[in-house]
Amino acid sequence: MAEDALNPDLRQIAEEYLSRSLSPEEEQQLLSLQQRIQNQPPATPNQNLLAQQQVQQTIAQGQTQASSNMRDILESIQASSSKALQVQASEEQAILKLLEGSQSLAELRPSNLKPAMAGLQSASQLALTQIAEHLANLAKKEVQNCFNQYFGPLTQQLQAVITQLQSQQEKTDSPPATAQTTEPPAVHTPPSTASMQ
Repeated sequence: MAEDALNPDLRQIAEEYLSRSLSPEEEQQLLSLQQRIQNQPPATPNQNLLAQQQVQQTIAQGQTQASSNMRDILESIQASSSKALQVQASEEQAILKLLEGSQSLAELRPSNLKPAMAGLQSASQLALTQIAEHLANLAKKEVQNCFNQYFGPLTQQLQAVITQLQSQQEKTDSPPATAQTTEPPAVHTPPSTASMQ
């Protein structure tokens, strides 16, 4: 192929890209590009090796940088987690101390806890309020269970006695309804001694 003729494959690619035939000016520009590429000296093996080494070095540097960044991120996460765990542990200790120092359930009411909760975070204050409410509910249920266990049968017996007394009272207060509708009972006289003889 002559150096002043445009490569047919290159022409075909250009025309397909443009979806039309090349103008003389475009053909000249493409021919000029083709000649420049052909006139460049071929790359020597040393240049190829040098380029390959540069690519490998760049990749290695990128991996080192990425590893360093990941290590920094992991250390930051670990430090944050450790700090959060320390804060949580101190909050739990404060809540436990507050609960242990309470003498009655009344002291665990949210209104009574406000001064003691001043140093706690809002999430811990909410948790403590929920704990107090739950403890109060548990105590109420336990008292109810104990009352039912020890006094429940007695209450039922007393209720049965009251019901029985009320029914007896109602019977004595109201006249018998059957006495008015039935005939008076016949008087049975014993036989006289004269008739027996």
